[in-house]
Amino acid sequence: MPEPEFGHQVCLERARTIVSYSFAKPNPSVTVQTLGMLVCWVFGIALVTAAVAFSVSGGFGTWLIGGAVLLAGSVTCGLARCASPQMRLRIAAFMVSTSVMLLCGEVLLRSLTHFPVNTVSNRIPHTELGYVLDPEMSDVDANGFRNPSIPERVDIVAIGDSHTQGINVAADESWPAVLGRRLNRSVYNVGVGGYGPLQYEILVTNALKMQPQQIVVGMYAGNDLGDVARGIQRRDTWAEIDNQFRYGIKYHTALGSAASHLWGKSRAAQPPGFAVEHLLNPTFVADRRLQYRVHEVDLNDPNISAAFDCTVQILENIQRQCTDRGVDLLVMLFPTRESVYSAAVQRDWPEEFLRIVAQETLVRTRLQHAAQARHIRFLDVLSEMVDAVEAVPNIYADYDEGHPLCAGYSAYATAAARALRPMSVARN
Repeated sequence: MPEPEFGHQVCLERARTIVSYSFAKPNPSVTVQTLGMLVCWVFGIALVTAAVAFSVSGGFGTWLIGGAVLLAGSVTCGLARCASPQMRLRIAAFMVSTSVMLLCGEVLLRSLTHFPVNTVSNRIPHTELGYVLDPEMSDVDANGFRNPSIPERVDIVAIGDSHTQGINVAADESWPAVLGRRLNRSVYNVGVGGYGPLQYEILVTNALKMQPQQIVVGMYAGNDLGDVARGIQRRDTWAEIDNQFRYGIKYHTALGSAASHLWGKSRAAQPPGFAVEHLLNPTFVADRRLQYRVHEVDLNDPNISAAFDCTVQILENIQRQCTDRGVDLLVMLFPTRESVYSAAVQRDWPEEFLRIVAQETLVRTRLQHAAQARHIRFLDVLSEMVDAVEAVPNIYADYDEGHPLCAGYSAYATAAARALRPMSVARN
């Protein structure tokens, strides 16, 4: 067979070269390679830093999440140093696109939903009260309470703990905000999760400076006596207050708030306990909640018994302050979810559940008698909450959550409005 001519060989070689170049991956420029490496380093270091900040003062589950983020950050930093230029660019593109997607999701959630929802929000130290809410939060005023602004004068001041702060709902869905709209009067909310009668006495003294017509003290039967027994704890470290980074993600961002809410409702997050069947308001009671609650309302415990006597004395002092300034005082008692369902649902309850309900009933009865003996206007909200559970859906969550939902806080406001309206009419 004859050898091909020299010209044909040159053409074939050139054709092979062209084909090989057409299938080769383009080599990025030095500038693009450097940019990809820098992006990988930045995101890797950011992930490592976030993992450490997230894990501070956390439990086992928090450490696991922090460890996973730390591993991801470490791998990213390693790839930023050792990976090929193409791999670095892919990682950088993935990081940037993920960040853009998260930013868009945050904007959409804030625009179209009620997230972020104020739950157990960040706290900062306070010399008198131990702590207040973080004013950096969008719905917290400069005093550290959940209001849009600080008025010089106000018609009603609402004092209490997380049930007054409005855990699980937006600020305008808390019962003080709903009460203000119902009565068409200004209401200032100074409720903060974890507060108890010791703080209520201080808050009343401060509230009188706003020259209110009425003060409503919202007590929670579930743990207010326990709060007195523990006393005011000055929380001046991140571990004692809250992890500001972790809770900043959870409560300051719509994505974190929504993720936390969905996780709380998931079966994976459901602790051991039992379901409560109800047509309108099914719920779930965790065993750990019963174990905690049983120590908070036991008047046979010397510490709780002493806390009860201290609470009565505090209410008497509050009544004296209000009377001296011509301010009407109303003490509201919010029942636990357990007491509400024990009255609304007929079933065989666990022994510990019945014990808690009996203990709370005794506390409620003794508080009411003490208030009557001291001429303190007292409103027990148990019957209103039982009626609400029987008539309105979504009073409580269908997972383990002792605080009401929006409809439950509305029931609180309805009960308060009925008690306050006759007094407001008389004043006007």
